[in-house]
Amino acid sequence: MLKGNLFTTFYSKDDIELIHESVLRVFNEVGVKFEEEEALEIFRQHGAKVEGDIVYISEALLNKALATVPTSFELVGPEGNLEIGIGKGLVVAPTNGCPNLEDWGGVYRPTNSDDLENFYKIINTSDVYGISSMVAADIPGFENSPTESALAQMAMMAKYSKKPMYNILGITPHNYKRGSAKEGARACIQLIKRYMDNFDDYVCYSGMCVLPPLTVGYDAIEHYLAFAEEKQPITITTCSMTNMTAPPSLMGSIVADFANMLAVAVMIQLKAPGLPVILSPFSSISDMREVRLMTGAPEFMMIMLGHIAMGDYYQIPIRCSGALADGFTYDYQAGVESTLGALAVALSNACILPHASGDLSNFNLLSFPKFMMDEEMLRYMKRLHQGVAISEKKANIDLIKKVGPRGVYLKGRTPKDYREETYLTTPVFNRGTCTEQGREATPPIEERAKKVFDERIASFEMTDMTQKQKDILNEHLPKKYQIS
Repeated sequence: MLKGNLFTTFYSKDDIELIHESVLRVFNEVGVKFEEEEALEIFRQHGAKVEGDIVYISEALLNKALATVPTSFELVGPEGNLEIGIGKGLVVAPTNGCPNLEDWGGVYRPTNSDDLENFYKIINTSDVYGISSMVAADIPGFENSPTESALAQMAMMAKYSKKPMYNILGITPHNYKRGSAKEGARACIQLIKRYMDNFDDYVCYSGMCVLPPLTVGYDAIEHYLAFAEEKQPITITTCSMTNMTAPPSLMGSIVADFANMLAVAVMIQLKAPGLPVILSPFSSISDMREVRLMTGAPEFMMIMLGHIAMGDYYQIPIRCSGALADGFTYDYQAGVESTLGALAVALSNACILPHASGDLSNFNLLSFPKFMMDEEMLRYMKRLHQGVAISEKKANIDLIKKVGPRGVYLKGRTPKDYREETYLTTPVFNRGTCTEQGREATPPIEERAKKVFDERIASFEMTDMTQKQKDILNEHLPKKYQIS
């Protein structure tokens, strides 16, 4: 397993200390705006300075809250559990939230519920993803749900999930009409608890984005409080743009965003000490020529490494970066950008690599072909994260003596060391010998990816469900997706 951290190449111990001191200055001299009275009252009850809706957090209060943040936790799924956190191995999660799709014919169109079904099947037949997440939300196909669109979308994910679940869906007046955002979020969590028949463990986690700069919006706080009250893990996300919703410098972006997220972590620990929280930054530079976020830029990786360094400093699990791209299709540019983003997590101790496949055009576009190609790239990332096994045995000194200078190692059966440490099998990439005959016999990468996609869709088998579980999901699923 990886023993070092890539962020040490960019951030020294003194650098990290200076970022920490800068975060403390933000807490003491600027404060963080919380647009919800219940959150403000939580801070007041614990002695924080509150002026209007601005909260100032002392170093003592920060340290008190951070002392109860778990470094890891276990998420329970329908067919297996998952350990998440510092030192628990890399968890790869697929993308979520993109409203548009590039399909196999190269057509750009809105993502729909049939696409979502196929994504869930691919995710839950994969050896790469450790978790199932809501790939797209509030898309066509859930308009005529029996209850609420938000509940239908949760039921849809549960229907196809064999793995533990991550709920990215935000409650809005559009998808939950019968109550507040907090009530809608709690209803979604309770649906998963009922389906799993598990009211004691962590059975789903989710999060909302703060409102940079240095603000936590009302709707986000409602979601955070809902998960705290339901005692489920919380992800605290930020996605700022330099020179727009963050300072112009990379360090300034890290300082402001980390203070923003850390303030929410403090609130959660004051309300529910010991509840798992994960910090989840996705901030990057802005292109002021077009006023848009640039997630394919090298600075994206550098900002993410800064957040990973601070997570290591505070011992808080970090979920960040991703195989994101600024490009519009599955070409060389998108491959470079996505690999660069994934490397930040693969070569560090961040706990989750999210948005790991299929993303294009700064969170706006999904791509079926890229989703399958990214999956193979992610196998490379997981191999990198494993690192090089170091031990006296692995030095192979006895074998080196036996073979000697100008000897031959290729004798007998394939050694265990070779089989354990060499990754060769790749269903999508072409790593064969480049001969004229080989080139003619090898189809283009998009055709190889489509073949794997079709095979996986055909191989998907539903999770065994009791009639009670079917009834719970059918209560919310559109008729087309109800389970017989």
